Amino acid sequence: MVLRMRDMLYENPLDHFLSLLIDLLIFFAKSIYYTLETIVLTLTPYQFRKLKDVSGQVVLITGGGGGVGRQLALNFARLRARVVIWDINKDALQGTVDALEAEGYRCRAYLVDISERERVYEAAKKVKQEVGNVQVLINNAGIVACRTLWDLSDKAIESTYAVNILSHYWTTRAFLPEMMNGNSGHIVTVSSVTGLLGTYGCTDYSATKFACVGFHESLYSELKTHGYDNIHMTLVCPYYINTGMFAGCKPRLFPMLEPKYVADSMVRSILKNEVNCTLPDHVRMFLPLKCLLPAKMCWELMYRVVKGPESMMGFRGRGKATAG
Repeated sequence: MVLRMRDMLYENPLDHFLSLLIDLLIFFAKSIYYTLETIVLTLTPYQFRKLKDVSGQVVLITGGGGGVGRQLALNFARLRARVVIWDINKDALQGTVDALEAEGYRCRAYLVDISERERVYEAAKKVKQEVGNVQVLINNAGIVACRTLWDLSDKAIESTYAVNILSHYWTTRAFLPEMMNGNSGHIVTVSSVTGLLGTYGCTDYSATKFACVGFHESLYSELKTHGYDNIHMTLVCPYYINTGMFAGCKPRLFPMLEPKYVADSMVRSILKNEVNCTLPDHVRMFLPLKCLLPAKMCWELMYRVVKGPESMMGFRGRGKATAG
């Protein structure tokens, strides 16, 4: 259907044209600036970058009982942040507490089932009362079943959605109001490379990670539009991580990432207020192929070269586990 002039933002066609022209000129001018800024920042060594100071800030990490979550807790404790960890596994929580205490740090640990909305809200209220307002929220927890759609149970699908994406709504809604009041804070969404490229055996997991990307991008646009420029957001999309979550899987082209590498990279991105963090960096070079190549060619690349389905068929992971 042809768009009529009166359906546009401006009744006067000339006003519409001039407004569009001005916005395009501003866009191109800013594009040049942002491109040069990116080049300069990329070439500037990490130690010379201006970094966020998180000392004294409350950093809450879901899935903090193991894997990347534990490493994140250690890293932020070393930065003198006030670390709070949530997990559904009591022993795993204690393991992280012990790991921090071994280095002379403390953290507050809460046993929380983030798949239950009311449990999240109750725990959030306790954190605010006992520790303070959360300045950095890291939605890290996740689970995976790694079965074909016809082998997945209804309960497994619902659990994956409840933990991997719905919980992000509950945690963010619980802590965002205080961030908005002070126009300050940081929300970290842990997605996955499987949230950028659909993966065999992950119709539930991959779909929730795609949803994480949409959640991040939409909330980012909402905050920016309404002037909350100092509430930063970082989307993390790591490759498979060697935490036991994807035990048995054998990627062909790239080895699994180690939790410490992922946690260190995430902290660097957070301190630099980066919007996107894809790990490893060179994976980003493959992503445009999904849109540029014919679909059948993409399938051949995935099936014959990457060996995606074959690499996933050996899965024997832990089922419910903290996000890699």
